[in-house]
Amino acid sequence: MASTQVETKTSLTQKLKNSSLKKKSIPYLLVFPAILFVVGVLGYAIVAGVLMSLYDMQLSFADAPFIGLQNYIYLFTDSTFLNSLFVSLIFVFGSVVLGLTLSLSFALSLYKCKRSGNFFKALSLVPYLISGIATAIMFRFLFSGDVGLINMILSTFGLDTVNFLANPWWALLICILANVWFVCPFATLILLSGIQSVDQELFDSAKIDGAHKHHILLKIILPLIAPMMGISLIWLSFASFNMFDVILPLTNGGPGRATEVMALYMYNVAFDELQYSLGSTVMVIILFFNVLTSLIYLKVFNVNYSE
Repeated sequence: MASTQVETKTSLTQKLKNSSLKKKSIPYLLVFPAILFVVGVLGYAIVAGVLMSLYDMQLSFADAPFIGLQNYIYLFTDSTFLNSLFVSLIFVFGSVVLGLTLSLSFALSLYKCKRSGNFFKALSLVPYLISGIATAIMFRFLFSGDVGLINMILSTFGLDTVNFLANPWWALLICILANVWFVCPFATLILLSGIQSVDQELFDSAKIDGAHKHHILLKIILPLIAPMMGISLIWLSFASFNMFDVILPLTNGGPGRATEVMALYMYNVAFDELQYSLGSTVMVIILFFNVLTSLIYLKVFNVNYSE
């Protein structure tokens, strides 16, 4: 009799475990087709791009001979590509630093905004919902040399106008501002979700102990939202390295090649010069920088998180 009860309890426990396992696996099964589709599309594009970079594939030639790493050697000895690499590094660094600073500031402001908080959260997403071309047109209208709003304001106050988009450094700075305006909202919401997950009692205890606001920010908020900061940095870097649709209509890489980032250089090589293998090589290099920066952020995140 006792052995029968034990077997019954064991079978019930096993059934409960199986039922719990089934419930936990349902969300993964539902998401699996979408993940499989995305991984399949991206995986095919990456593998095809890497293979294409090892061949000399051009529209003017029927054959595509295998050339190994010659495309990579050519790019890193080509002054035009090295210029685009240098511009990209400045562009990404400026976008990440400015984007993270503004995103954190906006997230803290939205967290403090108790009344009409949902309205301002929705409003903060507007730049992200606008297309890159619309963003470029808006910034071109603001900083245009002849009819730009900024120059009209300067003229109103009797100041000299500035042809912003004709100056290399001004043009690069405006591209950074446009990019940050475009990609910053998503990072803001990521950081905001991290701040909202912090227990309110920690803030109350710190205030009772007499901690200043900057101590609360440095000692409580930043360490606890380190995972969200890592995700935000990865997003800002990815979006900046791959940025194309804002810069093309805004400056088209000019003046000269002052704002020709690697993504724009890849477009020009592949679709203007019809050198598809060279364009694929640039794609692989951009992918390498994306993966490298992500690994660095994850390493820093692990260190901060452990602390």
